[in-house]
This record gives sequence, C-alpha cells and structure tokens, in this order.
Amino acid sequence: MSGNIERLRAVLGAPDLAWLVARLRTRLERDGELIGELTSSKVDVAERAAVARLLGRPVRAGASVSVPLDALDAVLRRRLWPDGLESAVVALTGPYLHPGERRRTKDAWRNAQERLEGIATAHPEASAWVARATRTGALKRNSSDALDAAILAARLAALADAVPVEPDSLAVLAGRLFADAHALDADRPLGRLAVGLVAALGALGPTDATGAHLRRAAWACVGVVVDELSSSVLTVGLPGGSGSPTARALAALSVEGQPALLTYRQVAGDDIGTVPRLVYVCENPAIVAAAADRLGASAPPLVCLDGQPGAAAVRLLRRLVNGGAALAYHGDFDGGGAAIARTLARHVPWQPWRFEAADYLAAVGSITGLTSFTGAIGATEWDPALAESLESHRLRVEEEALVETLLADLAAFAAVEAPTAP
Repeated sequence: MSGNIERLRAVLGAPDLAWLVARLRTRLERDGELIGELTSSKVDVAERAAVARLLGRPVRAGASVSVPLDALDAVLRRRLWPDGLESAVVALTGPYLHPGERRRTKDAWRNAQERLEGIATAHPEASAWVARATRTGALKRNSSDALDAAILAARLAALADAVPVEPDSLAVLAGRLFADAHALDADRPLGRLAVGLVAALGALGPTDATGAHLRRAAWACVGVVVDELSSSVLTVGLPGGSGSPTARALAALSVEGQPALLTYRQVAGDDIGTVPRLVYVCENPAIVAAAADRLGASAPPLVCLDGQPGAAAVRLLRRLVNGGAALAYHGDFDGGGAAIARTLARHVPWQPWRFEAADYLAAVGSITGLTSFTGAIGATEWDPALAESLESHRLRVEEEALVETLLADLAAFAAVEAPTAP
C-alpha cells in the first residue's frame, strides 16, 4: 500500500462517492478484478458532479452515469494512489476474499463436511450424532479454518473406525491413533467432539457429555478408561489364588461369599488367580447381590456389567477368556439389553444364558405388570428370533424379574462343581 490514506478517504471515500466504492467492492468480491465499466441509473446531481471531479472531465448528462474503470485506475495511479484502483478499494473497505479463494474455501468446507457424513455411512449407529453435529455447526465451532476442520473430521472418522478397542487408557489410544497423547483430552477440539461420537458408537446415545461422569461413561462403553480407578467391575465367586494382592483378595472374599469390586488398575496389572472353566455374566448388580445372599461361598463365578461393558469389565472378561473360560451372558429383555449384548460380543465371545426368544416368551407369559419399551431393538445375532419376539411384544423384562430362575441355574452349577468329600 502506498499513497496518502487520508487524502484517499477525502477524495474517493467522500460521501457522494459512497455508492461507487460500494459497487466497486461488490465487483471485486464477485469477479476478483475491476475491469470494464460500472454503470448506475440512481445517482443524483451531487453524485454525478463528484464522479466528474474524480475523473477530471465532464460526465455525459442523462439518466445514468458510467464510470470507465481503466480510466479511474489511471487517474488514481497518477494523482492519488500509485497502487491503483483495486488497492484503493481495499484500503477503504478492508481485505476481501478472492472469488477463486472463496470457491476453494467453500470446497474445503464441503470436503470436511463430507468426511463427517462419511462416519454415518460407515457407522449407522452414529447417524444421529453426525446429524446433530452438522445441524449445530460443530466442525466450524471447533476449527480455525476449513483445512483444520477437514483434519478434525478425518480424525473423528479414524476414531470411529478404531473403536471399540482392547481395554486401554485414553492417553495410549490418542498416542496410537494421532501421535499425541493429549489429542483426546477434554479441553481439545477433538476431545470435545469425540465424547459424543463414542457415546453414540457405544450405544449410550448422542450426547455432548461434558460432565466428568458422562465423559468417563462414554469412553468406557467403547473400552477406553479415562483413569485407572474410575472404571470398576463387580464380581462374586471368582476363586482367586495365592499370587498377587488382587488374587489373594478374591480368594478371601470368595471363601466368605462376598462380592468383590475390582478397579481397572487391578484387572490390568495384577494376576487374578485361577481361571474357572465357565463364568456367568449378568447386566445388573442386583443379581450379584442375590447370589451372594443366597449362595454365599458356593456362588459360582459371576461378573456384572452394570450396563454397557466398561473398560474394567472388558479387561477382566478378556483375561478370563484368554485363560480358557467360557462366558454365559444374561441381560434385560429390551432394546437397551440387546445393544449391551451386541457391545459385549464385539469384545468377547459369549453364549446366551436364558437370553433367547423362548426365555423371553416364557417370561412375558408368566410375569404380570410388565411395562412397554420404545426405540430400536437391532439385531440379536445369538438368536435372531429374539429380536422378532421383542419387536412383536415390546414388553420389557428386567433381569431382576428373573432372579429366581437365574439363581436356580447358579445353584445347580455350584452343586455340580462342588468338590466331593474324600
């Protein structure tokens, strides 16, 4: 920029030429250059006279006025602003985005949005979250520019493809995926958006989940632990052993028929002792409490998910499976229960424990006062007929309603497994 800006404002920026500067600015933003003529049919006498003074020659009388832009450029360079007409307009009105650059920026934003929408294509369970992120402009709010938004969307897509994961810490996952252990921290743009995404992928439903508890729950449902102590798993009847402190604690509690609450730190780092040949898995803590109350020290190995399988539960169950145990699972008969069972199957193999269509129909036929449930049911791969039965009846059978049947199974298994007297 060169020339006297105050003189430029006094001459080209005069009130009677405001219409001309506004039209020049519009032309620049539209075409990216100032060539040809600029014509207006709405100028008054004072405005026409101002154009004549600017050009240094009379302006033809008539209903309109035309300003040859090459002549105006030459006048400015010679008398007022050596850098020419475009530079003068920018000096008066501020920088503008060239049409070509605007198109490239628009294309870049479109590319970022398409990457975000691709998550819903690859992971239909995240469709509601993607729609909400699109509606609220989440990419733009969390990005400095279109390129930044495209990178953010690509990282969200990479995260969606990677989960659920083997139980691991958030920092380790971030380091493995993005070479930055803090990329998924709560105060980072990726970390803020990722919580809602993983909540949807883990069947918690779309949520902003800004609270610490909800954030932990969202990550836990895809196998990620935010810290080693916040994720825990409830058990009873695990035999333990004489090795690590955790194994000894399990052995002592098992002898007393008391439940054990194990943290992720314990199941990830300590030996858990003897691995049983069969471990029962339930959804609700009430089943563990009932087993401890009724069966005491004879309670067979039972692990409780307490909703969506968290990092500690998944880590424990994987250790049991890798040690040779088979898993038998039971949960609530409703859409949420089916979703939990599908999530569990993504982590470990299991066989149904009174969790098939025949069991559901028997419960519906014998239990009074059942309430209905809404929402999607999804597939029940372990027994396709179960999904059909759930859809047909739409009655929720909570696991606690079947506690007597489940306890009978546990007692029968304990009787078979009990050591015989010498």
